[in-house]
Amino acid sequence: MRVELCRIASEWDAYVEAHPQAVNYHRWIWKKLIEDTYGHETFYLMVRGEEGIQGVLPLVAIKSWIFGRFLVSVPFFSYGGLLASSAEAREQLLQGAVKLARELGARHIELRQGTVCEVSWQDTTAKVTMEVTLPEDVALLWDRLSSGLRNKVRKAQRCGLRTEWGKSDAVDVFYTLFAKNMRDLGTPVYPRRWFENFFRLLPNETRILTVWDQAQPVAAGFVTSFRDTLELPWSASLPNSRKKYSAVLLYWSLQEWALENGYRRVDFGRCTPGSGTHEFKRHWGCHEKPLHWYYWLPNGAPVPELRPANPHFHLAIGLWKHLPIGVANLLGPRIVRAIP
Repeated sequence: MRVELCRIASEWDAYVEAHPQAVNYHRWIWKKLIEDTYGHETFYLMVRGEEGIQGVLPLVAIKSWIFGRFLVSVPFFSYGGLLASSAEAREQLLQGAVKLARELGARHIELRQGTVCEVSWQDTTAKVTMEVTLPEDVALLWDRLSSGLRNKVRKAQRCGLRTEWGKSDAVDVFYTLFAKNMRDLGTPVYPRRWFENFFRLLPNETRILTVWDQAQPVAAGFVTSFRDTLELPWSASLPNSRKKYSAVLLYWSLQEWALENGYRRVDFGRCTPGSGTHEFKRHWGCHEKPLHWYYWLPNGAPVPELRPANPHFHLAIGLWKHLPIGVANLLGPRIVRAIP
């Protein structure tokens, strides 16, 4: 077996498509989306044997003025580590990644494997993903909700809230809500072109669900799909709309639409256990799965903490919350490209 850089998209995708453990973010298209949006250098490693490709590992090189250079598989998403057909292929890919890291002078490698993997690297599970398995029909889905959730959905509808599915034409509405939400959380926002590029490169697998209060958009979710799963990686709602349960209607409508369109699972995205977001998602009967992220760290270095929970970021978060939205939208994309 030998490790090499893959340069043929169809060859890569054929292996991913055939692998039962593949997730959306293993596909080649994310290489282009990340390169086009952020300009990061990518290294898509594969291991080849006598029978063809035996494993793949997508890596993205990121430079940060605080954390130096490091490799991530795959940044900006919850999953996307290595895929392998054997333990030998897996070990070859890990060795190839370490070799590449040393050549680039990378301080660490972050492997967002998602599930448990037989890797000797340091394992962390600071985040979880929340996933709902859908029943056979909408009536069963509705009956499965608690009476409290059903009442909140009804109240949202009685208050006149309505939902609307959109495509690229809904990016402006979504981004306005999302950017404000991120500023209020003290977190730099992704660039608008990140979401525009989804529709340019993945038009059939990307949608936006918007909740309207008469003529005003009050909540929105950015939705992607892969195989039998609908995923909600990003969503936002206006604080004053939450009394009308705009977020509850958003999550209910997402599941209802997913079931009616043949999906079997809805992934609500990652969150931190014990957070308000985690508590909200838990009420939907989610299956909670720890996200296993593995780290290669040279010379016994500590696991880097690039998350908002890092105490070193508390002052910056507090200041960011008070920035004018225009300033936050200008500066955010320049910062977030180095915080995957």
